[in-house]
Amino acid sequence: MVSVIIPSYNSEKTIARCLLSLKSQTYEGDYEIILVDSSEDGTPQIVKERFPEIDFYHFEQKTDPGTARNYGIEKSRGEIICFIDSDCEAASDWLDQLVSIHESYHYEGIGGSIANGNEPDAEVAWAGYMAEFREFLPEYPPREVEHIPTCNISYKRKVFERFGKFNPSFYPQEDLEFNYRLRENGGTIFFNPAARVYHNHRTGFRSFLQHQKRVGEVTSQLLRILPLDGAFLARNRWLALMGVPILPIVKFWRTIKIFKKWKPELLIKHPMAVLILAIGLIPWAWGFLLGAWNNIDE
Repeated sequence: MVSVIIPSYNSEKTIARCLLSLKSQTYEGDYEIILVDSSEDGTPQIVKERFPEIDFYHFEQKTDPGTARNYGIEKSRGEIICFIDSDCEAASDWLDQLVSIHESYHYEGIGGSIANGNEPDAEVAWAGYMAEFREFLPEYPPREVEHIPTCNISYKRKVFERFGKFNPSFYPQEDLEFNYRLRENGGTIFFNPAARVYHNHRTGFRSFLQHQKRVGEVTSQLLRILPLDGAFLARNRWLALMGVPILPIVKFWRTIKIFKKWKPELLIKHPMAVLILAIGLIPWAWGFLLGAWNNIDE
């Protein structure tokens, strides 16, 4: 048995496509679909009317994704637990690509690539894709990695029995903290680009900027605890303050360098998205500073 867990909040625009993609898998084994939802929109009605066969759990209060995934884990029956987000669609062979490697190799975590699921002319969405998923492009080769986000990753059940579950206080990077904990305890994560999902991003400019600020703030909070790249800045408020003008430039340069090597056509077709990305890195850096400044004791 394989379990697929989806956290959801106000997903009425994307949930049907997500669930249809999961019900259309080529995988011939038994699998269950578990949706943990706290929506205030029409998501519950869509699910009850069109997908009554899935396991649907609804909370009246807004629930963060980490808490929702943890609840889904408790309700699941599978020995392999796969995660996807409600704003994503899975390729038809997604489960095949994940499960086949779980059955053949020892990796505790196996995930795949992330493609942009928005319309070709959605420039804000392309900027969001470049900002968040540059490390998980379909063009990359298969390899062991340090991290894959929970919109496209799977684990053996024993991983949660050994290392616990997601820590919701690190939202929206609770998956990064969990994968670090897994690796520190000897676990390994494998990236299989053939296991592909299509992520639908924010298309509103203001929403994009607000999200980038939140990501920057949580990133610095997380770096206060974990010895990852950039931790020295997050742990010293004065270094963080001096680094704020440089941080957006460094991240922009690294991002453009990656896409120039692996997906150069994106830079050519979407110059406006590149500009929006550059603008979005300003609130990201401000959020990084706030996270560093507000979480360091005198």
